[in-house]
Amino acid sequence: MSRKYEDMREHRARAVTVLNRVKESRKGLKIRYERIDEHTWVERSEGTESLKQPHMMQSTVTRQDAEQAIALYRTAKSAKAEYEAVMADAERIINQFGRANLDQFSEGRLELDSGTLALKSGAAKPLKGGRPLTTAARAELAALLPEAYVRLSCDFAELYGCRDKMVRQLLAVRGIEIVRDDKFVVL
Repeated sequence: MSRKYEDMREHRARAVTVLNRVKESRKGLKIRYERIDEHTWVERSEGTESLKQPHMMQSTVTRQDAEQAIALYRTAKSAKAEYEAVMADAERIINQFGRANLDQFSEGRLELDSGTLALKSGAAKPLKGGRPLTTAARAELAALLPEAYVRLSCDFAELYGCRDKMVRQLLAVRGIEIVRDDKFVVL
């Protein structure tokens, strides 16, 4: 077995041990364990409705629900970081293999025993000395290029808080609303 696979098994074994300990300590409480998906279980009190119901139907969220959600979030976030590190390592190996065996690809694909590698074109981006161009350098380049290769774009972050009456009227006439999707962050 590879080192990464052993680490994942060890991590899973620790998680299962902690989960069993929590279940044992909460045996006397009136709770049930509800399965969200293949890998996720949530502890719910017997009096609350199922999580599979739309969240809009829940009128209030208790402190216990928030505490549990924070604990789940932190656990999932740490697992996500570990899995992303494993995925990044795997992607590096796949990219290296793909570049070395590019001549074996047929119609942008290479069949392997465990899956198919497909060559996907990435976004074109300007670099200078191996580093991305600054905003000022991009603007300078755009001024030099013919119009067919340059397009205008809006700064929606700046438009969100814009106090200019003319700009607000222009947006309102066209029925455009600039919104921001704010979220709560667990620290």
